[in-house]
Amino acid sequence: MQASNEVVRWQLAARVARLKIDRPAKRNALANVHWAAIERCLAEIHASDARLIVLEGVRGAFSAGADIDELGELLANPPAFAANNAQVQRTQLALQRSPLTTVAVIDGVCVGGGLGLALACDFRLGSARSRFGLSPAKLGLVYSPEDSRRLVNTVGLARAREMLLTGCLLPAATALDWGLLNRMADDDLGAALLTLLDELASGSAAARAGIKQVLAYLGGDAQADRAAATAAFNDAFASADFAEGAAAFLAKRPPNFQ
Repeated sequence: MQASNEVVRWQLAARVARLKIDRPAKRNALANVHWAAIERCLAEIHASDARLIVLEGVRGAFSAGADIDELGELLANPPAFAANNAQVQRTQLALQRSPLTTVAVIDGVCVGGGLGLALACDFRLGSARSRFGLSPAKLGLVYSPEDSRRLVNTVGLARAREMLLTGCLLPAATALDWGLLNRMADDDLGAALLTLLDELASGSAAARAGIKQVLAYLGGDAQADRAAATAAFNDAFASADFAEGAAAFLAKRPPNFQ
């Protein structure tokens, strides 16, 4: 177990890093120190031999977004507010640009910055009682281009417009229909996660990292360019994983990716 602070911690088992936000009394609301802790944990995970990252909250709350108590302090200190905004953006981008495959496990409330974290993941697995929303207009705010792009890439421009301009709160069934959720567990969220992890474990982690490079370019990530995306495509043909995958396909057996 690795702990960045008493709220944010991670552990590694079977090459799956489980990154947990544990602040139930605040419905996992995130202050600056927690955003920084998530960023540190991601750096530690990337330095480990993890192949997958699972980001999870507590029962009834993935994250309620910003910590309201800290918000009052930040309003009185514009430089601190700017630094907090920069920290949030760095953390979300670190998750979005992770070469590892990432899964957000969502039970209960997932709004504001919490939904921003979930949108930075490759997969979002939710329970039937999950709720999703973004309310910048209700707060007199504008979301950053990066935040807004992640939402548009996930649900499309028309639905992103509806979410951002109205601040509506979506139930899990609607979130699944709109693409905010990839999958919704009927009863056992843990069992649904194990099923997804088993599916992912059968594939090549190196190939998934290359696929993410291509998708980042297509998704408009300012740090991704066509050359890197094309290199990911070309390099895969010379990789050990492709040699194994092709051999397994021809032999009609499961691949054993290293």
